[in-house]
Formats: sequence, structure tokens, C-alpha cells
Amino acid sequence: MSCAATSNILFIDAYDSFSNNIVSLLESKIPVVRITTIKIDDIIPDFPLFLKRFGAVVAGPGPGHPENQNDIGLISELWKLSDDDILPVLGICLGFQSLIMAFGGTIKRLPAPRHGIVRKVTHYDTAIFRDVGCITPVQYHSLYAEIHTDTKASVTALKLEALAWDFEENNDTSVQITEYNSNPHKILMAVKHRKKPFFGIQFHPESICSDEGCQQVVKNWWLEAQQWNEQRKYRTGVMLDGVTSEKVSPKNGAQDFRASPMRPLQSTIDPKARDSSPGMLETVAIHPLFTGPRKVISRSLPSDGLSVPQICELLKATGKDAVVLDAEPHQRAEVGTHSIIGLLGPDTMKLEYSIGGNKIHVRQGERDDLVHLTSFGATVFDYLKDFMQTCRMTGGSPDVPFWGGLIGYISYEACLETIDARTSSFADRPDINFAFVERSVVVDHHRRQIHVQSIKGDHDDCWVQMIIAMLATTPTGSLKVPVLKLDSTIIYPEPCSYKAKIRRCKEHIRSGDSYELCLTNQATIDTDHIDNPWPLYLRLRSLNAAPFSAYLRLGGMTLLSSSPERFMRWSRPSTSSHSLVEELQSTVQFRPIKGTIKRHPHGPNKPALTLEQATALLATPKERAENLMIVDLIRHDLHGVVGSGNVCVPKLMVVEEYATLFQLVTVIEGTLINRYPFLSNPPSLTTSPQSSPCSSRPATPSSSTKSELSVDYPDLHPPSSGSTVPKTGIDVLAASLPPGSMTGAPKRRSCALLRQIEEEQPRGIYSGVVGYMDVGGGGDFSVVIRSACRWDKGNVEQQDEQERRDTWNVGAGGAITSLSTEEGEWEEMMAKMGSTLRIFA
Repeated sequence: MSCAATSNILFIDAYDSFSNNIVSLLESKIPVVRITTIKIDDIIPDFPLFLKRFGAVVAGPGPGHPENQNDIGLISELWKLSDDDILPVLGICLGFQSLIMAFGGTIKRLPAPRHGIVRKVTHYDTAIFRDVGCITPVQYHSLYAEIHTDTKASVTALKLEALAWDFEENNDTSVQITEYNSNPHKILMAVKHRKKPFFGIQFHPESICSDEGCQQVVKNWWLEAQQWNEQRKYRTGVMLDGVTSEKVSPKNGAQDFRASPMRPLQSTIDPKARDSSPGMLETVAIHPLFTGPRKVISRSLPSDGLSVPQICELLKATGKDAVVLDAEPHQRAEVGTHSIIGLLGPDTMKLEYSIGGNKIHVRQGERDDLVHLTSFGATVFDYLKDFMQTCRMTGGSPDVPFWGGLIGYISYEACLETIDARTSSFADRPDINFAFVERSVVVDHHRRQIHVQSIKGDHDDCWVQMIIAMLATTPTGSLKVPVLKLDSTIIYPEPCSYKAKIRRCKEHIRSGDSYELCLTNQATIDTDHIDNPWPLYLRLRSLNAAPFSAYLRLGGMTLLSSSPERFMRWSRPSTSSHSLVEELQSTVQFRPIKGTIKRHPHGPNKPALTLEQATALLATPKERAENLMIVDLIRHDLHGVVGSGNVCVPKLMVVEEYATLFQLVTVIEGTLINRYPFLSNPPSLTTSPQSSPCSSRPATPSSSTKSELSVDYPDLHPPSSGSTVPKTGIDVLAASLPPGSMTGAPKRRSCALLRQIEEEQPRGIYSGVVGYMDVGGGGDFSVVIRSACRWDKGNVEQQDEQERRDTWNVGAGGAITSLSTEEGEWEEMMAKMGSTLRIFA
């Protein structure tokens, strides 16, 4: 085999939410290797000929059952290869189970599935386990495999040899779970084919909690593969262009956010079309902001005890249109550092998008311009990325995270669009709504400073000075929370119905369709009409202190949020130069919360748990498994954009204390790097069509490659490291929605199952995200939980007394795993919901 082919590995993705972690493991641990990714259902005319490009194949994990052809697709073709076409294969989890079935073994259900569970595995110190030592991998499986070694077994089954087992007696029984006693005391963990270069492992070596020995197993497999290829040199191969991982494009040509950075919109616009209809960014140009370069105007003063609510009320920032991101109630060193008050006016530009419409309303005053995304082969996130690039500004304080830009929300249903999940939403309710904030006040709670800012132009310095003078002369005082007496009727979720849904979730988990399902429900509150719900928000922030609180009123929607959970934050790009390369770097951070316990589990009049007690209670395998599954999912999403070796987990499963709950929190970070030749100008996102290498379809392999193989193979995405289109935090945002802590894993299959289980009821803004995109290049979004949402019903003055009443929705839920109990999950959901419902009492 040629050196070119032996350094290529094909990864077959079965739509799992950990796939990119496996690719990262391969690229990080195996030197001089190139990874190409295809999906199990990609159409490849001559699969054996296509495989001659590669030195080995990794058949990845995924949801489902190996006897279901739709779940394994091309993986099943690997085991049918002729002796002339055969090549080394490593099957992981589903790939392992498919190997077992192909050679006479059987697949059965585990009585107690194992998902996110760390256990010791015993091996025979041979083949891929040679010199590995004791290993403790993470297991994610509902099914288990059996091969028969007695003389009565079938001939095909005897072709597989066991390499490793999970023995119950070798695992610490003091930390085990009663349910696992029903499982077989010996479960097969790894096999090899006796004659063919096929290996399989049931566990997940790529998990953040799998030890280094598991990674060594993968390295040993590659050594075995190289040795086998060396002995079969008759195979030939061709070298693929590129330097790192590649992905075959989707069958329908749809853009894959996880495969490559977004293309610039202007590169897909026909120049002739500009003469007859406004282009996407030309629509934005109606605003005077975009007529020339602008810098941030900013002045600051000591806060001197002024609170966020006092500033909001002084500046009348709580009216019909309002955007307040409030960190003041719950400040920490890592979160709760800044509060942002957007000051909106009649001329404030708003961007509104509803799922399925493929168009964006750009509203400003009486004007409403429509941007048809399908005309340009673009998505709403393409538009937002180019919008923010067009608005890029300098001159603000580096210590202030928000200088100006977009503040708003993305609904759960809009999040589902990013993974091509079938969904529906409420009519006449925007699923994405952002206000372009040009005037703002940012409170730095740590430095005790207030920053007044404008990006409207130099002429607005007078306004900045006027606001500074107002704040400087405003007396401080204690915040008084208004006493509200509301006539409220609360319709709670029905316990029998919710518990039935929990049972359905567990059945899907037992069948192997999901590792974890984040089930949700909503309470409906009928209450007196309030023209301005600001007092209700003040009550919420006083009862539920949280670092990501928010008060939003946009497009007839009111959101009162006391969210404790950051979804993701990305920093402004910083420039560094070394050798012959110039780099733009941005740090991306996720902060998922999974694992919850009440502060007062024995009743409100009983002593609260201490942090030490809560830490012990949240150290159970169930609670840690919930968190771990989401951590590995987020690592997958992040790896897909920032690449291998650029993701770390600085804080893993740490307990944090909030007003009514203790929560298990993890921090995942990635480094987004764009490299350019030194002394060259870094390309902008609005590259002209002539200079851009991107188009509406990914680039194809070189003509020499095609003619040599004589097959029209699927197009390959150009490697991200060679692209001239800078990646930004918006690329990561689009690749990571919906929040994994609100879906489960694998994400795509889990979302489809949850839609059925939740009876196709839209979640709306609950489970979505709220936050900002800054003109300096940064951004920050929180998950919409612990919140109440209301939509206006129309002209109140024309309604009778009954019609004038408000309808609020409060959502809550929890992660359902194989270890969940119906009563425990019901109580957790109600505890979360009750923390918000108190404002209506």
C-alpha cells in the first residue's frame, strides 16, 4: 500500500453526538494521519473502490440497533468486503455490535443500560490491549453482545475472539447501583476477528472520563492496522488533498455547520441580481450606522451603590421594548460580572425570523424590509454572521464585554432547524428576535464601574455625557420590590401524564435509541393583566438570584428569566504573530448544568443542606452520568468547529449553590483559531465572489483523483484550516444549538423522540437561548430556564375583562436516564418549576 493511502483513515458517522470527539482522538493520538468523515447513509456508487483511498476505517457509535439497516447503513458493507478489498476496521459501540452480528454473535438488551458510567475493564493483554494495563473507560450502551465459544456454536461465531470483559466482581461494589445487579456479571467489551483485520470495542475511549489507557487501545489498533497493511502491500491508494480532517458533503448539498466554516454570503450572490433586488447586506444599509466607519464612544463613572433596577427605571429602559441582561443578583468570579442595559428607541432596528419561512424581517420604525434567504442559499445564521461583520467596530474598553450590537433570543424550535429536525412553531411569533442596540449602559460589578456607551457616531457624545451626569447625581438607596396582589390560576402538569412520558423515555433508552432524554413540561398561569411586567421581574430576581437573569420585551413577547446556566460565550478575537503566521484567536466557553438537588430537601422549615452535603449527594453515578453525557456532547459540537486539540475541560462536575438548588456544573472551553500568512491582510467575511474559494457547493476532489478512481464520489469539503473564511463564535453557536442540556444525546435522534413524547407541543422560548452578539466580535448566551414567558394578545383597550387577562408559561424538566425514577424526576421538575411560579403566588 502506498504511504498516501496508509495515512488516511475513514470515519463512518452513525449520527452520534460524540463522533467529533473520536475524530479528535484519532488526530491527536495517531501521528501523520488524515481523517475523512462520511455518514452511514451517504450514497457511494462503488464502496470497495472508494475504500482504496484509505488505510483503515473506524465504524463509529450511534443510536439504534445493529440489525436495523437504517441505523448502521454503510457499516454493514465493511464486513462483506472481499479478500482483495478488505482493510483494517475498528468498530466502536454500535460499530462493535454490528461486527458481532455480522459474524454470528447475538445482541441483547441490558436489563439496566449503562450510559455515562465509568467501570473497570479486564483484558488479556494481547493485540490492541498489549501493554495497556488496567483501564477504566466510559460506557454508553443499552445493548450487549455475546459470542459463543463452545463446540456447538456456529462456524461464523467461532471466527471472533474475545479480548476484554467487564466483570462485576472487578468493579467497586460500594459505588455501584442496585439496578445493575440484574445485568449479566460478565459483559463482552472487545473482540477481534481471528483472520481478518477487524477489531471492536464496546466502550467509548474518546469520553472525557475515559482514562489514558483507553486512548492507548486506539493507538495500538493503529499499529495493528499498519502492520497488516505492510503485509498486504498489493493494495493501492491515492492521497487526498488537505492536511487534517475532511467531511463528505451531505447528500442533498445542505450546509453542514460542523464540517466547515460558513461561507461568506456575498460570494453566493449573483452580481446581476443586485440591480433588480436588494441584496442581503444591502437591506441592512438602510441604517445610517453603515454609511461609514464608526468607533465606540464610552465614558464611565463609579457605580457608588447604584443598582441595575435603579438605572433601568431612571433611564426608562423597562417599557414596551426592553432588553436587560442582569447579572447583579448572583455574582461570581466566573459569571455575574457584568449587567447590560440596552436603551431602545423608535428607530431601533430589529431582526425577526420565523422557522420554515426562510426570510428575515428587518424592521426599523415604520419600515419593514424582507430578506429572502433562499435566494442566496443561506441560513439565518449566515445572515447574522455577515450582519455582525458589517457592524464591526473598535475603540471600546477591552474590559467591557458589550459595546453595542444585537440582543435578543433564539427559540427552541429555531434551534432545532440547525440540526434539520422536523418541528413546528406558533404562528405570528418570531422564533428569532434581536434588537440592534446602539446605546447601552454596562455595569461592571467587580470593578464597581458604570460604562455609558454609544455606537451611533461622534455626534452622540453629548448624549453619553448627559447620561453620565444623570447617573452621577442620582442618590442611591435600597431596592424596594413592589408588593403585587395578583388573581392567578396555575394549571400544573398532570403527574400521571408526566410519569407516563418518563416511562416512554426509559423505554427508548433501553432500546438503544438514546443515552439520555431531557424531558420538559410547562405550567400555564392565568393572571390579571399587567401593562408593564417589570415589578414581576423584580420579584423574580429577589426570589431567584441568578447570574444570567434577563428582562426582555420584544415583538409582543415578555421574558422574565432567572437562568443560572450559561450556554456559550466567546471572546473578542485577539491577534498574535509568530514565525510566518498571523493568528486571530477567540476563546469559546460552555457551562452546562446537569445534576440538581434542593437546598431544602426536607421542607422549607428544615435546615438547608451545606455545600459539603450537597457535593456528596450529587456524587452519585446517576447525577454524574447526566452531566458527563452533556459534556461529551458539547465537546463533540465544539470539536466540529475549532478542530482537534483545541478543546479542554478546566472544570469538571463542580457543585455550585443557587437560591433554591444545588447544581452540578462543568466548564468546557475551545480555542477558535484563524491562521493567515504573516504580513497578509486577514480576509473579511464579505469577500468578493472572485476572491472567495467558497461557493454554494463544496469543492470537489482534484481531477487527477477522480480519473484515477473512475468513480463520481461525493464531494469533499475543503479543509477548514485552508479556508480564507474566518470562523467566529456565531459558527460555534450555529453548530451547538439546541443546548445539549435541554435535549439529551445523541442530539438529533433525541430531539426527534422528545418531539413525539412531548406530543409535538412547541417549547417556544423556553429551552432556547438569550444573549448578545457584540460589535467588537464577542458574544454570550444563556439557556432559557427558570423563566416565565408571556405573549401579548392584541389591543388591550378593545378587549373585555376576561380577554385582558394575561397567560404566562413556565417550563421545567429534567434529564431522563436509565437510572431515573418516576417520582424522583417528577419532584425535580416540580422543584425547578416551583422556583419560578412563586412570583405569581
